[in-house]
Amino acid sequence: MRIAALAALVLLAAACSSSTDHSSHETPTSTPAATVAPSTSAAAKAAPGSGAPIKEVVSWVNEGSEVSGTKYATATTDDGVSTELDSGDRAFTSPTGKIKCMSDGHEGRHSLVCLVDLKNPPAQPSDRQGNWVGGWVEFSGQTLTVGGLHGDPGPFLRGYGSQLPYGSRISLHGNRCRMDSSGLLCVNADAGTGFRVSDAGVIPFGCLSEESVPREVNAGEYFTC
Repeated sequence: MRIAALAALVLLAAACSSSTDHSSHETPTSTPAATVAPSTSAAAKAAPGSGAPIKEVVSWVNEGSEVSGTKYATATTDDGVSTELDSGDRAFTSPTGKIKCMSDGHEGRHSLVCLVDLKNPPAQPSDRQGNWVGGWVEFSGQTLTVGGLHGDPGPFLRGYGSQLPYGSRISLHGNRCRMDSSGLLCVNADAGTGFRVSDAGVIPFGCLSEESVPREVNAGEYFTC
């Protein structure tokens, strides 16, 4: 009786062992996909940083995909009222909504005005009284200013433009801008100037350099050639 029971246990162990080995050596039905490293040639070219030559900046901006001007020829207020822009002006907004820009062709100015959610905007000068907008950035080609007194919305009275996707380029009178995840880069090839702006601040390119703000200039920071 004891021998029969022992034999039965041996047979049961052998059966379990056979089952386990079969599953461990079973041929897989599919082969795991190989991991492919991303191609460096397909990677997006990084935006120019501080000190980059203006030719490099202009070239990088021009490599962006040009968008249709029609889509950006209107501005829309927060309550949904759309207005067609005049003087060939264009308006656009960054994908994050932190940068809102519009060209201002009023009276032939042809400047670019942006409202930027700066982390550290310039403080209002003690000798300037009025409504201070630290994230007001204005570019005319020959000058670039940050911050200013603005009692009204200026060109933004008409609202804001459509979203400009990353990698896209838009032309605004004599300026060209390309949107990037690192910020907005704009150039004026004729003037040989440009700038890059993000919530971290402004970087000038070309002959633009920061100088003391003249008394007659409404700004917190002033860059000129």
